Amino acid sequence: MMFNLIRNEHIKIFYKKGNQVLVLIFAIGCLLLALMTKNILSSSGDNESFADYFVFSTNFLFLLQFVSVIIAGSIVANEYDWGTIKFLLIRPAQRSKVLLSKYLTVLLVGVYLLVGYAIFAFLYGFVFFGISDFAGDFDNVRNIFLRYMTTFVEISVMSTFAFTLSTVFRSSVIATGTSIFLILTGRTFVEVLAHYQISWGKYILFANTNLTQFFSGNRPLFREMTFTGSIITLCIYLGVFIAASWYAFTKRDVAN
Repeated sequence: MMFNLIRNEHIKIFYKKGNQVLVLIFAIGCLLLALMTKNILSSSGDNESFADYFVFSTNFLFLLQFVSVIIAGSIVANEYDWGTIKFLLIRPAQRSKVLLSKYLTVLLVGVYLLVGYAIFAFLYGFVFFGISDFAGDFDNVRNIFLRYMTTFVEISVMSTFAFTLSTVFRSSVIATGTSIFLILTGRTFVEVLAHYQISWGKYILFANTNLTQFFSGNRPLFREMTFTGSIITLCIYLGVFIAASWYAFTKRDVAN
């Protein structure tokens, strides 16, 4: 039953014209990034290599958040907009299972985006820079792995937030608009708090989403912050988001 629900959600996402356009923009964006990187390395006189490009490309992983929140912010709200929510909920599957299938699909979309980005980075790197052997360079491999894993955490958190807004307010505009606004401004806000040593800022969501601040010799935004503390904080936020989504979806009258 759950597999069928998740499969149906995939069909609705990948057959939607708007999402197909997003995928096309995604592929073109990766191509432009490869061209831009080659131009930068060529003009600076640095060595042009596949390894340099692949490492440099991780600096733009944060852009995947925008794609993920657009999808997450509409996956529930669109059911209300299209008038299909009543049909969806008269099926044998319980509301909790329907919501879970949508949420798992949102998380899987984050995985697809990261895997797709890595594939495009590999293909374009091969075309424009050739293949160089950097598998033995442990530092590069480790840093790339950490960037992808920490980006998945960011995508998951922001997608869950957009998913919650989509469920509670039943509006894709509110869900995606608010999420994108906070992605653009949230980090700056907590950096201002950190600059003025306002310690309660370490409990704000956006002070904890970027886990790379604890790796590669980086310094966390707030001196008191730790990796374990940030993980606990994120888990609390995720718990609140998921609980709010579940309550709104399972307790609300569909007619309202």
